[in-house]
Amino acid sequence: MSSFDLRAVARELNAFAGAYVKKAYMPHYEQIVLRINPKEMDQFDLVLVRGARIYTSNRDRPMPMTPPPFAMVLRKHLKNARMTGVRQLGFDRVLCFDFDTKFGQYHLYVEVFRDGNIILTDEEGIIIQPLTHASYAGRTLKKGVAYIPPPAAMDPHTINQKDLTKMFQSSDRDLVSTLGGKVNLGGTHANAVCSLAGYEANIDTQEVDAGKIHEALHSLLNDLAETRVGYLLLKPTSEESVSELEDKALSHTPNGDRDRFYEKHASEATPTLLPSHQNLAKASFPSLCHAVDAWKGAHDAMALARREAEKLDIAAPGRGHSTDVERLERRKAQQEKALEGFSVKIEKQQMLGHTIQNNWTHIESLLRQIFDAVEERGWSQVKKDSKQIPWIVSLHPAQRTFVTILPDEDGQPKGPQATLSLDETVHQNAQRHFEAARKQKDKTSGAVQALEDTVLHLQRAVKKEAKQQASGKLWKTRFCICNAP
Repeated sequence: MSSFDLRAVARELNAFAGAYVKKAYMPHYEQIVLRINPKEMDQFDLVLVRGARIYTSNRDRPMPMTPPPFAMVLRKHLKNARMTGVRQLGFDRVLCFDFDTKFGQYHLYVEVFRDGNIILTDEEGIIIQPLTHASYAGRTLKKGVAYIPPPAAMDPHTINQKDLTKMFQSSDRDLVSTLGGKVNLGGTHANAVCSLAGYEANIDTQEVDAGKIHEALHSLLNDLAETRVGYLLLKPTSEESVSELEDKALSHTPNGDRDRFYEKHASEATPTLLPSHQNLAKASFPSLCHAVDAWKGAHDAMALARREAEKLDIAAPGRGHSTDVERLERRKAQQEKALEGFSVKIEKQQMLGHTIQNNWTHIESLLRQIFDAVEERGWSQVKKDSKQIPWIVSLHPAQRTFVTILPDEDGQPKGPQATLSLDETVHQNAQRHFEAARKQKDKTSGAVQALEDTVLHLQRAVKKEAKQQASGKLWKTRFCICNAP
């Protein structure tokens, strides 16, 4: 889900403020389900799929007989708690659920990015339990420490035309990349703003009228604020036209083949229609939550069955049951491949450091020329001028760096590319690459140890399997698995 999707979901879920948490479940390691009991309404499930989606559902879903530890923690602290509100942190992909509990004001943070996480905190913001312990730069998610949200990205609601103008003047990216990254729109909505403003996505930002972009951006945000429905976009096929797909979507009742139809044809759920959606088949729903449930609900309702299958270590289709030897051989192959990649990275960083040192005079001259040009004419002008210089690939004003092509053996701009910092000497620029190689070596030593451990476990597993084969036990085990009902 994008930040736009989560803004719509938060608004939809706020309609249930005052509802009570009846129970918490964890049918799969990736999924938490809170059974919500609103006043004067039927109960429903709030489905939280880590790193993916948040929505409501009324489907039947099998649950484990014995709740996992995290589900037990949620039951202990949130049973009969009253949900007082749902809010998005800024315009980030994080929703916070606020609860009145017998212990005080508790909060459940759902992070819908990377691998995702779900974190329960007390009224002081101290983490009671995260779904997964994790450490990032600047924050740690573990029991007993204060919850720190991810670094806040820009909220496009707060940006004005003047801010956009400054951003466009200093940006070294094209329009869609600037909007997607710096304005926190993401690729889909950045392209939508470009289209609404009448600009090509890859145009230079300095050729853009910031007023038109600002107007298009707020048109998009206003649509998001006003929408109260959800849509599923349907994949076109060579056999069915847009109108035929839409007619089929209407004909499938909840008790018919609806789940199979949407699983096959749906490609995106959205609270608003964008220019890129114009020629696609669409199915509309009373809310975004309803749309997501129609598309992903059947899959998520089978979470317990998937978990039980994973316990049997059923691998990819066609592979069947994996023995210890097979699992360890796959792990060994993955570790060996990773080590090969580490070696390539180390060699590349060392090569860049030596190449910079071997071309000391050239690099020093290039650094001085770019530095003087920036001081005299500014980044924007130097960026334009650099397009005529064969040694320069790109400039990055925010980091005060530029990417250059290093000389080859004949002194021509045909060597490898390297990033140089204007605020560092030639020696410091070279050392940065040597330091990167050293850090990679440190990682490699740990990977080598892990591979040695795997090889040792594999040798033991091979011996154990050989003994089982000799005694006939292995054949019996496989026969039972293959013939199990």
